[in-house]
Amino acid sequence: MKLNKQHSLFSLSITLILCLFSTLFAEDMELIDDFGENPGHLRMYVHVPTVTEREKPMPLVLILHGSWQTAKVLAKASGFNTLADSLKFIALYPDQPFYNNLLTSFSFYIPGKMRKDAGETASIRHMINYACDTYPVDTNRIFITGMSAGGAMSNVMLNAYPSLFAAGALFAAPSNLYEDINPRRDPDLRVAVIHGRHDLTVPFRHAIKIEKQWREYFGLDEEALVTENYLGHAFLTLSMRPAFGLPRLLRLDLDNTGHILLVDVGKGLKQGGQYTLFTQDRDFHLPYWICEFFGLTSE
Repeated sequence: MKLNKQHSLFSLSITLILCLFSTLFAEDMELIDDFGENPGHLRMYVHVPTVTEREKPMPLVLILHGSWQTAKVLAKASGFNTLADSLKFIALYPDQPFYNNLLTSFSFYIPGKMRKDAGETASIRHMINYACDTYPVDTNRIFITGMSAGGAMSNVMLNAYPSLFAAGALFAAPSNLYEDINPRRDPDLRVAVIHGRHDLTVPFRHAIKIEKQWREYFGLDEEALVTENYLGHAFLTLSMRPAFGLPRLLRLDLDNTGHILLVDVGKGLKQGGQYTLFTQDRDFHLPYWICEFFGLTSE
């Protein structure tokens, strides 16, 4: 009984902390109460930019938070909603409620909750269906990104529905996958694997494993690697380039970076985000870089 009381007090404390952070970091997002079937018991938030042509199709970007985070906290800390307004894309945030998972982590490590058309995977798929039916979404430009557990769940979604997405960016993601990479190669899918070289929470070896997963998926070999630096930063970029066009597979290794989201606090187009416990102002706005990889900054 004493253990149960301690657990209840701990759960209540964490709930209050998360509620406080969600209030402090409140964003202009709409909670969608009924987006269809929801076997994973997730919540859905969406941010639609103000545009002159309401019916003009816009890209859809799914953004998945990590453990001990919420959709609202990540939206404010990362600056993705500001990017959505300036670059004109719809931001969709799957949200893991505390009552569903003690760490507010997507359950990428539980097979029954991450298989195709089951559990949380199915819930996120229905969120996408709802967005495409409700908003002017360009269905050829659906993207997904996530941090930590959200990155792992993004990997699950790319694995389950490779033809649904144009590209995905996995940041500091655990490499757990309980199903093999789909052997049916989608010629249009592109993947970025982003990781801090000094990540002690999710060690760097996970990035190498995820890269190998997708290298096998695309049928690429290590000879296709092109090594470069990004904009003069000491960030090593390994690109697997097709015969022409953008990289099919890219790994961005962040030097002197742990399990933290890099932002560049400011009001410039390539700046954004706020300093929090899980962000660091390093004069490099990773969310903008992700939008660059998705091709959202070229118009």
